[in-house]
Amino acid sequence: MKLKQLFPLSILSSALLLTACGGDINIQAGADQAPDNGNGGSGDLCTDYPNASDCQDGSTDTDFDAKYPFSTDAGYTVAQDGESKPVRRIEGLFTSDTTLENDVVWELAGAVQIGEDNANSAVLTIVPGTLLLGDSEGYLVISRGSKIMADGTADAPIVFTSVEGGLGQQTARGQWGGLVLLGNAKVNTCSDHTNCDIPFEVGDHPYGGNDDDDNSGVLRYVRVENGGFKVNAEQEMNGISFGAVGRGTTVEYIQVDLNDDDGIEFWGGTVNIKHVVLTGNNDDSLDWTHGWRGYGQYIYIQTDDNNANRGIEADSSKSDPLGSPVSMPYLANITMVLGGGTNGDGDDAEGILFRVDTGGHLYNTLVKGAADTGECLEINDSTTVARANAEELTLSYSLIDCVEPYKDTKDGDGNVILDAGQWFLGQDGNIEGSAFLDGHQPMANSPALGGGHPNLAGVNTFFDDTNYIGAFDGNPDNDWTRGWTIGIHEEEEDDSALTALEACPAGTTQDATDAAAIADTDLVCALDSLITSNTVLKAGTNVWYKLNSAVVVGGDNTDSATLAIEPGVKVFGEDDGYLVISRGSKISAAGSAERPIVFTSKDHALGDATMAGQWGGLVVLGNATVNTCPDANACDIPFEVGDHPYGGNKDADSSGELSYVQVLFGGFKVNAEQEMNGISFGAVGSGTKVDHIHVHMNDDDGVEFWGGTVNISNVYLSGNNDDSLDWTHGWRGKGQFIYITQVDNGANRGIEADSSKSDPLGLPYSNPWLSNITIEVANGTNGDGDDAEGILFRVATRASLHNTLVKGQDDSGECLEINDSTTEANAADGTLVMTHSLIDCVEPVKNSDTFDTQAWFLAQQGNAIVEYGALALANGQPAADSVAIGSGLDLSGEDAFFQSTDYIGAFDGSNDWTAGWSFTPAQ
Repeated sequence: MKLKQLFPLSILSSALLLTACGGDINIQAGADQAPDNGNGGSGDLCTDYPNASDCQDGSTDTDFDAKYPFSTDAGYTVAQDGESKPVRRIEGLFTSDTTLENDVVWELAGAVQIGEDNANSAVLTIVPGTLLLGDSEGYLVISRGSKIMADGTADAPIVFTSVEGGLGQQTARGQWGGLVLLGNAKVNTCSDHTNCDIPFEVGDHPYGGNDDDDNSGVLRYVRVENGGFKVNAEQEMNGISFGAVGRGTTVEYIQVDLNDDDGIEFWGGTVNIKHVVLTGNNDDSLDWTHGWRGYGQYIYIQTDDNNANRGIEADSSKSDPLGSPVSMPYLANITMVLGGGTNGDGDDAEGILFRVDTGGHLYNTLVKGAADTGECLEINDSTTVARANAEELTLSYSLIDCVEPYKDTKDGDGNVILDAGQWFLGQDGNIEGSAFLDGHQPMANSPALGGGHPNLAGVNTFFDDTNYIGAFDGNPDNDWTRGWTIGIHEEEEDDSALTALEACPAGTTQDATDAAAIADTDLVCALDSLITSNTVLKAGTNVWYKLNSAVVVGGDNTDSATLAIEPGVKVFGEDDGYLVISRGSKISAAGSAERPIVFTSKDHALGDATMAGQWGGLVVLGNATVNTCPDANACDIPFEVGDHPYGGNKDADSSGELSYVQVLFGGFKVNAEQEMNGISFGAVGSGTKVDHIHVHMNDDDGVEFWGGTVNISNVYLSGNNDDSLDWTHGWRGKGQFIYITQVDNGANRGIEADSSKSDPLGLPYSNPWLSNITIEVANGTNGDGDDAEGILFRVATRASLHNTLVKGQDDSGECLEINDSTTEANAADGTLVMTHSLIDCVEPVKNSDTFDTQAWFLAQQGNAIVEYGALALANGQPAADSVAIGSGLDLSGEDAFFQSTDYIGAFDGSNDWTAGWSFTPAQ
């Protein structure tokens, strides 16, 4: 159960004791400005509400019985914004206009109803900064013909929560009801809209009619927390329910947090919504049915593990004949960050379900699943399939990043009647691949940025034009959730601490012998040798996972599967163990700075001595282009270990995600000439996310790329015995922030760069674009007799390197070399480029008989060979007065992948991006 403590308690003589039981997250009780709500307000809080607490002189002698005769003293006070406020109780029916000001806190006792049904109508006005508490049976109903004017501000949102929340006690879902707005717009459960009285599911309050322009008031900067009490065994209240609410109503900047049923639900109507936050709700976050036809933009949905069903559940009509009007909302700029597992009702956490004849048009929608999220897109039943086939249900310019992206639609005999993946990918602008999110914001290299609908305003003037997928543009300064929401921007809570597992997860087998041999370990879970169904490696305080030998995920572009690995998981390999992600399958290894994912040797797990070559490594294979295939449409290059094929014609292919991952002590010998690399990327596409990876003490290369287009960032390669970074066969990815360190007498090259040895040369050329590299070259020679060196360009490679710093030692070899005529030709014609870079080495450059590499280097912008020893580095960091600081090239304006930098090398002199998550050997 997720707990929040909002307001410390101050109740009569028990104030001090009870206050000590609660936290203190204050709600601002007022604001300098009150927006003009279109109903005659001046825009100034004290002009519009002269009795509001922020507009008083500090007197505490108010007779609240006289001021608020429609209420009673609840008998306790609540501390709000450092001020103890009395609580006034309201209940029952209100048939005259009423204002709730923020000089007191309001308790909703049972059902509070504003107006009778289209009779004795009233307006409930709620001042910015007002706090309302619902008791265990409390909820607020705005009847047809009445209005709510809850017009808060970013600095002073209006907050509805439970009594427990107001008292600073532990909060939970279901502690009170929620808000119910009922209107006179059309709903398809009425055959005659001029005579429509649909009973709401709680209290039988009627809704529906024939006025789609109906106005139920304003909800602006409003939070609804901890609601959703149980109505009966089958039903709970929604956070906010909209029953036939018309488009004359204003709904924007609303949040529903920790509701025990849906976050918001629409029963018909035409109300529009903008800037909506739905967090931690137990059933569906956004639900519509019975003919909702509103517009919506900027919707953020975040669900908790084991406490959610669907991000969106969309219905229209179950009647026969089907009801009219059909649900047909137009929605844009949605971000869903989904949890996993199942909720208390046994429902899986899922993404979007379209069903029961709904139509609709969704644009710029981003769905990001967790390791054990269920399907992220499903269309259910034949009537909804018919809408999809008729383009009355569309989803375009959208991105799905999920372990289980789709669930196909089947008829009663089990026949597929709609291939959900084919339907999604067949629409304009859609992407299946890594979302590259940092929290809820897209990173600079996310395909969501720039991938949005090209003319949303042309769809309808309701929409703002946006060029991105999702609810956010990647700029934290533009984050519209800041200042008024809860549970998004607070420091990470400790309620997700790892716990012990009771058993090995599906797809693995317990090895009791190994478990007994490893300290503090109850479970060693060996992975199946062939994984053809989605498998989740769960993190726990007492578990290791094991690769007995080759573990292969998926067949080759068949029987595809995703291996999802939770943050904090630890995996060891036996001496011949390694992991292969086949073409068409994925790895979802999304660790965190606090909980990196670790791949290592059995010796390391046992606490024994470690060294390079104690197991294999990771092999990720994809369908992108590789230049050893003359025909990219029929390409099956065998990987050098196990003959697993790679290559194809899909440069945007996604093999999943490696983020905050350590790979330690790998590189077993394949034969006398070959060892495994730490991570091998064979034709991996740009849809794959690779960032914050550390390969340490591998007996061959740290990472190697055979073709492909995968991009990398924040890569740390330390102590690897051959080349730290190696590319060949046409790699064309981008990379930034690469830190390479070598061990004396245990390394060859920092970078070894090839393209093609064929005649004629294979296409495409290797041509990566890299920036902000630091290479610290070691002394001596490795066990194979190879000198420790800096960068070797050879075998026809092209490349663009910028902001590269190479620092050698007394006994290092050359720090820059261009080898062979094809590569020299690339350097001469400008297809091999190196700018804004520094070399500090005893042997800075090795020239050939036919090419002056030193002259080539020095002729390019921003380059220098400094006097040996002039560049002082401390763990890669340059000194504050270093020539590297302020001399770099900012590539952010040339390509959105690159972050803005003005320095040469991987570090800016103060911020260490390897800290906290990378491996640190025991001293």
